[in-house]
Amino acid sequence: MISKINSDRQYRNVLGKLLAVIQLTLRGTPFIYQGQELGMINQSLRSIAALRDVESLNLYDELCNTMKKEEAFAKILAGSRDHARTPMQWNNQQYAGFSTGKPWIMMDEDYKNCNVETQLQDENSILRFFQNLIALRKEHRVIYYGDVLFINQKEKDLFTYYRKDGTETLYIEMNLSSSNKKRTKYPEGI
Repeated sequence: MISKINSDRQYRNVLGKLLAVIQLTLRGTPFIYQGQELGMINQSLRSIAALRDVESLNLYDELCNTMKKEEAFAKILAGSRDHARTPMQWNNQQYAGFSTGKPWIMMDEDYKNCNVETQLQDENSILRFFQNLIALRKEHRVIYYGDVLFINQKEKDLFTYYRKDGTETLYIEMNLSSSNKKRTKYPEGI
């Protein structure tokens, strides 16, 4: 998901955490896909030969009838499921610690810095943030059973809401812009 918002790696940490807050504090059952809890980003797939997704391969063949191969490949990369099908990045060893044999689909060099082993050692990592949010979610029933009340809906780049039930109220506030925002009004009840 991070790559869809901003593929610049300098924003990986903050975007991974922001998306975690949205996913784990809104209504619904959260599904955390393999690598999302690390902030894994789209792989640098360099050619159509690197893809395994049959749907992407078939669409690429169709697109090549109406556009240049480079354009068709760029279009395929924007929506290919193969970005999310690369091996889990367990450590910085060969094949990211996923297997001792060559995986069915390869990954780029991102696993050398972004992996479970490294993030478990960093208290400020996306993985640790996910763990803390999951613990918070288990501690506060309002997060999974409470009502959602969106506020500040006309405020650009500000996403705010309450989670309320009969006994507890939580306020969630997220700045969706790339710059600091000054709070003009404090939420009710604070």
